[in-house]
Amino acid sequence: MTFAPRPYPDLRVSTITPGSIAVLQRAGAWEQVLAHSASFSSMQVWDASSPGHICWDARDTGTERMGVVSENNLLQAALLAAAERAGGRTEFIWPAEVKALRLPSDQPEAGPATSAPASESSATSTSGSAQRHGLAELHLADGRVLCARLVVAADGAGSRIRAMAGLRTWGWGYGQRGLVATVTTSELSDTAWQRFLPTGPLALLPARDGFSNIVWSTTPDAAAALEAMSPRDFAAAVNQVLRAPPTGGPLPGASLLGPLANAVGAGLGAVVGRGGGGGGGGGGGGAMRDPPLVLEWVGTSPKSFPLQLKQAGRYVLPRLALVGDAAHAVHPMAGQGVNLGFGDARVLAEALAGAVEAGGDLGDGRLLAQAYEAPRRRAVMTMVTALDGIKKAFQLQAPPLAALRGVGLELINSVGPLRNGIMQYAMLGEA
Repeated sequence: MTFAPRPYPDLRVSTITPGSIAVLQRAGAWEQVLAHSASFSSMQVWDASSPGHICWDARDTGTERMGVVSENNLLQAALLAAAERAGGRTEFIWPAEVKALRLPSDQPEAGPATSAPASESSATSTSGSAQRHGLAELHLADGRVLCARLVVAADGAGSRIRAMAGLRTWGWGYGQRGLVATVTTSELSDTAWQRFLPTGPLALLPARDGFSNIVWSTTPDAAAALEAMSPRDFAAAVNQVLRAPPTGGPLPGASLLGPLANAVGAGLGAVVGRGGGGGGGGGGGGAMRDPPLVLEWVGTSPKSFPLQLKQAGRYVLPRLALVGDAAHAVHPMAGQGVNLGFGDARVLAEALAGAVEAGGDLGDGRLLAQAYEAPRRRAVMTMVTALDGIKKAFQLQAPPLAALRGVGLELINSVGPLRNGIMQYAMLGEA
């Protein structure tokens, strides 16, 4: 798989944070990703139902960028190319279809699975041969059988490998669709813009070659209407919601925000000082700006997909590890899904490297549970809780609650250590 840039960026892009950039650098894929991505150094988040907003700037934490926006097919191509360059005993079997997975385990033996059931409740993971040699078996459609000490399932939210292993999931649909589009704008921007609307957030992100990308969480009916719009009508709909004045009035107690922010900032600054971290940028965030005008969609017409939360009950079994969306699919509002996946890859690679150094078994269930699943589940559930809380907070549209939310946004924007702590967590996955 190679990446040849098309005239217009692909619809599906990901926001890559510095924590994930470090993973790409270690993998040898970063230079190719950077060459065809758009960097952003600032971000503005604001509310449609109150005057509240937050402005982040990478310079406040002493870094060059908050992240880059990359096409998903670029990320895949760059990582595959890096694996090819690494050489060794890497073998690519492409294309291929897995017809059955067999794992040595304590589960009762079941018949072969030729397809993943919709309920993901049918276990089909053991076989006599797998029990005898103690390895995992992947049965391919062409008749080949691959034996491995560890199978890593990275086949997405609808993972067939997860279903074949009998691992159940929990979660819920959001009753929304995520609409994506590539657009042109009136001016270039290195800012990521996101406005929270009553129906869900709308993000305008910089993309390669001066284009921009729209990610709009909205109702199914609205998504269908937007998909049917002409390029100029679509742009008008985007501009209307991005530039409309907030529906709420002035923030209550606005005159008290300054002294309150100073007091909170002084307290947090003292804590950060004792902890030895936090970076600079102790003052208030920037004033709210208008985003660039969207002119039209280009390339492929806007498309949408259903939004859901899906979590695997377990990330590992003996000889099996789930990573990325196969383990956890989250709401795209903060662009954290792919970054959680890169975090999975980093922690799993470190766990396997430790096992090799200690002469251990790469597919040992206890090793995988302790060194990979436990830390990743904590990180993922922390992010899931934060994203779900943000989503629910912005769904509250009663005027007093919207006003209170606006005060909270303005307070965060005014307190440097608090604002930058949130940015650092989003960028690096740590406070």
